Amino acid sequence: MEYRVRNLDKLENSQDRNYLEKHLEKFIKKMSFIPKKYRKSNDIEVVISQDKDHKINILVSANLNTGIISLERSGDTVEEIVPNIFYNFTEKVAEEIKNIRTKYAIDKKNEFFEKLALDKENLKNLNEKEKAELFKTIIPVFLHGLKGYINRRIISAKLADLKSLSNVDPKDVVNEVVLRVHSIFNKETENIKDINIWLIKEADNVLNEILDKNKTENVSYEELVNNELGQLEEKFTVDGGFDLVMTDELDEYDTDFGIEEIIISSKGENEFIEKLEKDKTSLKNKVYDELIKLPLRYQSIYDLYFFEHMEIDEIAKIKKIEPLEVEAIIISIKELLTEKLFN
Repeated sequence: MEYRVRNLDKLENSQDRNYLEKHLEKFIKKMSFIPKKYRKSNDIEVVISQDKDHKINILVSANLNTGIISLERSGDTVEEIVPNIFYNFTEKVAEEIKNIRTKYAIDKKNEFFEKLALDKENLKNLNEKEKAELFKTIIPVFLHGLKGYINRRIISAKLADLKSLSNVDPKDVVNEVVLRVHSIFNKETENIKDINIWLIKEADNVLNEILDKNKTENVSYEELVNNELGQLEEKFTVDGGFDLVMTDELDEYDTDFGIEEIIISSKGENEFIEKLEKDKTSLKNKVYDELIKLPLRYQSIYDLYFFEHMEIDEIAKIKKIEPLEVEAIIISIKELLTEKLFN
């Protein structure tokens, strides 16, 4: 992100101007962690003014998807206002990111279905041919997320040495899930907005069934807690297809790791923030290194919330737990990641 300062000449003292710009640079490094998909602009605007009593006013603003976020502070000196205004602003932005994330998840789900313009009554009256055509229209929209979720879960299971899944082809799991959801869709077409819940729930069911066939592994897919993952010298993730790749081979990309607001509002060392700001892949690696040490159930909940942008209530339905438990798990993972990143 970049910043624009208006009326910098209101600060007549060059020492004051240098002091402001020094803290602005640190501030912008943190603000760069706002995911691009949550921004309307890449500019942070800082406006300086003076009132009739010669007090200095500084206004900071950023344009996010939910609107313009701004904060204004006044004082007799620049040092009285800076850096507190920047820290207070990052706290405000961090809180707004949580709101944007929730809105993004809801909008992402509703946008496609609104285009279909089908109400429940119309859906109930569709004949078999119309249902088949509708399913073929809808399913490709959700396939990318489904493939990613299944692949990440299989990779985590492989790293956890669940031998039953060592030779599983993710494409076979995807095909089986789509067949099952097609059957559900035909029976519950009027509940079409739940299709992503059906897909993820059936993905978990298929993976559990594969494990159940092997009686030597008396553990369900999500009950395993693996303590050896942190000792692995090589960490793997997924490329655009269905292959394991080294994380350091990935290009930088804009995603939402769920801890951006923590980094933005942190009082962490500037050197650490600067390093992460220059190399977003490094942040992804650090997050992934910690996630793969968690129980698979925790991993999948984090995955669905931050990578697949599902709502708390949707995840609760998939995992068959209370929404409050989902929230508690997400909070505990974020706290763990914060501790690992800044200590």
